[in-house]
Amino acid sequence: MNDISIKTAYDLFIFDRQTFCSESTIVNYQNTLRYFMDYLAESRDCTIDDLKLSELSSGDIKRYIVSLRQRQANAVHPLKKAKGKLSQRTIRNYTVDLKTFFSYLADEEYCDNKFSGVRIIKAERKMIIPLFLDEIETLDKLFNLKTSSGCRNYCMVHLMLEAGLRFNEVRSLRCQDVNFANRYIHVVYSKGNKERTIPMASSLKKSIYSYIHVFRSITKSDNIFLDQNGEPISENAMKSLFARLKKRSGIDRLHPHLLRHTFATSYIMSGGSVEMLRILLGHESIETTQKYMHVATVYSFKDNVYTLDPIFYSGKVHR
Repeated sequence: MNDISIKTAYDLFIFDRQTFCSESTIVNYQNTLRYFMDYLAESRDCTIDDLKLSELSSGDIKRYIVSLRQRQANAVHPLKKAKGKLSQRTIRNYTVDLKTFFSYLADEEYCDNKFSGVRIIKAERKMIIPLFLDEIETLDKLFNLKTSSGCRNYCMVHLMLEAGLRFNEVRSLRCQDVNFANRYIHVVYSKGNKERTIPMASSLKKSIYSYIHVFRSITKSDNIFLDQNGEPISENAMKSLFARLKKRSGIDRLHPHLLRHTFATSYIMSGGSVEMLRILLGHESIETTQKYMHVATVYSFKDNVYTLDPIFYSGKVHR
């Protein structure tokens, strides 16, 4: 085995991920691994260029995880104020990325698996509270459908709510992915380049058609959703949108993925099958989808639940 530095090991890993991972996944690896690199540099009082891979042990990883349990959330964020401790879910995510990093190094025979013997913390199981009909009505009142930005924002939100799309799937949706004649949306998920087809609700069809043909700028970009300069809408712009919606609506638990949760819960509550929901959501494992069975059961007694378009329960789609 070649005794390389931690910095070289990091560079090799990131280069490898760039061959098949999405840009957002790469950025996530860069951020989470940077926390580990900073910890090593501080605890060893040296740069990661000087620290050899052979000098690390599983003990370094365990001590790093212990340090995470004492760290405040947003402690190293340039704009946000530090508050509270990191959640168990966040610590788990950082640790899983670290395991992936060391597994890669072991597979490529740069070192033995330093992660051997390190246990990954269990994430908290937080109860998912979907959006209710009155909350969605409150949200919809914030959109002016007679303006370009208002119609665009409404479409983006309702693609998550009425079609179960992920945040980044909405951003990357192209004009050719929407088939108005046959009422379906073709979705390509960046992880593994997986594809799926989702029925398009009548109200969603109307609003997307209006945005594309009335408000959308003429541009070389295939992306449906554009900013005021005619460029594909950025991740930061969408995050800013949801921050504004959260503040103006007063719905403190609002975040992009909650819309997808609401779609899934509504689908199950209206009699949809878990296997069909798995396909609609693009989940690889049925276990990921089954959590919505519990949520749907808990909220089945509520009167003001959100109901999906009947197209999802037609014989061709439901069975």
